[in-house]
This record gives sequence, structure tokens and C-alpha cells, in this order.
Amino acid sequence: MKFGGVKMAGNGEKAKSEEKQLFQMEQLEDILGQLVGTLEKGRNDIFDIAEKCYRECNRLEIEREEVNIETSRTIAEVEKYEKLERYARLRLAEVSRNFLSFSESDIKDAYDKARVLQLTLLDLRQKEMYLRRRRDQLDLDIKQFKAIALKADGFLGSTGVALKILQGNVERIGESIEEFQRQQQIGMWIIESQEAERRKIARELHDGPAQNLVSILIRLDLIARLGYEEKEKISDEVSSIKDMARESLADVRSIMFDLKPLLVHGDSFCQTLREFFSEYEARYNFTTDLVIMGEDRNYDFSMETALFRLIQEAITNVKKHAGVNHAMVKIENMDKFLRLVIKDEGRGFSVEGVRANKESYGIIGMKERVEIFGGEIDIISSPGSGTQVIVKIPWEEEENNG
Repeated sequence: MKFGGVKMAGNGEKAKSEEKQLFQMEQLEDILGQLVGTLEKGRNDIFDIAEKCYRECNRLEIEREEVNIETSRTIAEVEKYEKLERYARLRLAEVSRNFLSFSESDIKDAYDKARVLQLTLLDLRQKEMYLRRRRDQLDLDIKQFKAIALKADGFLGSTGVALKILQGNVERIGESIEEFQRQQQIGMWIIESQEAERRKIARELHDGPAQNLVSILIRLDLIARLGYEEKEKISDEVSSIKDMARESLADVRSIMFDLKPLLVHGDSFCQTLREFFSEYEARYNFTTDLVIMGEDRNYDFSMETALFRLIQEAITNVKKHAGVNHAMVKIENMDKFLRLVIKDEGRGFSVEGVRANKESYGIIGMKERVEIFGGEIDIISSPGSGTQVIVKIPWEEEENNG
């Protein structure tokens, strides 16, 4: 009875669990059905917007063509009346010079004709100006409506894909929810890391090339104001501008070098690092000793990418801030985890002070890359005593066994 009772209780719990899952699937179907309906309505609304934009574009293009024709006609009229008005003024000037040779009626007629032509020409010029402005405004309106229509077309494509996904197998979507939740936190870390990288790149561009470009523009403006007799000053300014342009080009190339994709060597990750350090030394006159300890292991691509970017960031920090041109990178393949050490004998820094600075993009990025793989990072440094970055990442198979 005891075992039977246990068995029956187990069946009851299983039935409750299945009933709960069925209820959840029904709820999911209802939610997805409502979402599909909303997307379909939204898709129809977007289609209507696109159609209205295209119809408005056609109407505006017809109006623009009419305005173009009217503008050309008005320009011809202006040219015609400019000639007539010029002849009328010459006639009036002739009458004025030979006042005694013309009757009062002739003088009045010459004056009236000149006055009428002047007023007509003024009206035509105002009309021409209005037509030109109207044509420019129509061009702008057409461009804006086309842009809206193109965006609407893009949204139509996106909503179409979303509808196909949602109208598919609901059960398959349900099975993906748990995996999605598991990956959500990692995705958030990746997004935060990417945003930090973007802010870092923006700061490097602002502090380097952008500032130099502003200085170049200021100096070019100064050259434009200098007189020809100040050739020596102009030559000095041109030389200075060339130097700033070379510096900006070097900064841009440096940023491009740091951003270029990781090219994994076919033999091993360590060979990839050796080639990177060799290229880094040739570019920056900075040497790096690579030490490998333990049995050589293969890492998956995502981990290799994370390790590579972490090492790249650490070496860049040494080059920029440590005041030395040499560092050591040690990789230890232990039984249960990977241990990575990046060490330099530079000037060091206050770790707490840097951690308190929320704009420390480099350290934030390294920390996030390590945490994605369930690892830990420790930074040991103090002013005048060099720096060590120590990373420990457990092997995935060891974590699964645990």
C-alpha cells in the first residue's frame, strides 16, 4: 500500500503538471492569437500609409511638372519684359534729353509705358520667385513622402516575417521560451558590452580625429584671412595642417586596427595571439611575451573571440597608461579552468579609483566578457608597482559534470 500510494501520488503530480502545461499552452495560444491579430491590423494600416504616400508622391510629381512648366514660361516672360522695360527706359531718357522736341502727349506716353512695364516686370519677378520656392518645396515634400513610403515597405517586410513566425508551430515557440530566458541575461550582457564599446570608440574619435579636424578647419579659416604678402605664415599653417592630418590618419588607422575582425589561425589560438603580437609590435613598437603552460586545448570560437578582445584591451591599456612598452601574457590550461594573466611593470594605478569611474569602458568590457563564460577577473595594481589582470574561466564540461 505504501509503494502503491507513492505511485499514485506520483501519477497525480504528473497529471497536475501536464494539466498546468496544457493550460499554459492554451494561454500562450491566446496571447499569440491576439498578437497575430494586432500585427495583421498593424500591417494593413502600414500598407494603407504606404499607398497614401505613393499616391501623394504621384500627385506632387504632377504638380511639380506643372510648376516647372509655369516657371519656364514665367522666366521667358521676365526676359521678354526686361528687354521691353530696358527699351522703355531708353525711350524715356531720350524724351527727357530732348524735352523741347516732343509734345506733352509723347512725354506722358513714354512715361506711362515705362511705368507699366516696370510694374509688370516686378509682378513677373515675384511670380518667378514664388514658383521657384514652390518647386523647391515640392521636391522636399516628394523626398519626405518617398522616405516614409520606403520605411513603410520595410515595416511591411518585418511584420510579414513576424507573422510567419507567430503563425507557425506554437508548441515549438513554447519549447524555445525556456532557452530564451536562459540566454536573455547573456544577451543583455552582450548588448551592454557592445554599448560600452561604442561609447569607447566615440570617445576615441572625439578626443583624436574629431579634435584635429576642428583645428584643421580653424587653421584653414585663418589661411583664408591671411594676405598674399604673408606667405611665410601661410606656409607654416599649411605645414601644421599636414601634421594634424597625418596624426588624424594615424589615429583612424589605429582604431581600425583595434576593430578589425579576429582571424583565427588554423593551428591554434596561441598562434593567433603570436601573429597579433607580432603585428602589434611592428605597428606600435610594443613587445609582448607569450607564455603557455599546461596541455594545449582547443577553445570554441566564442571563447576565443572573448579572450582575444580581452587581451587586446589589456595590452592597449598597458601601451596607453602604464608608461612601458613591454608586457607579459600567460595562459595556463588547468584541469578545471583556464587561467589568464596579463602583467606589466608600469606605473600602476588605484584599482578602486578606476572602478568608481563609470566611464572606465576597458575594465567594464573585460569584466562583462569574462562573466558571460561564468568566469572571474581580478585586477591587482597600485601606483608605482605595475599591474596584473588575472582571469579564471571554468571549463564548460567541468561545470556540466558539477
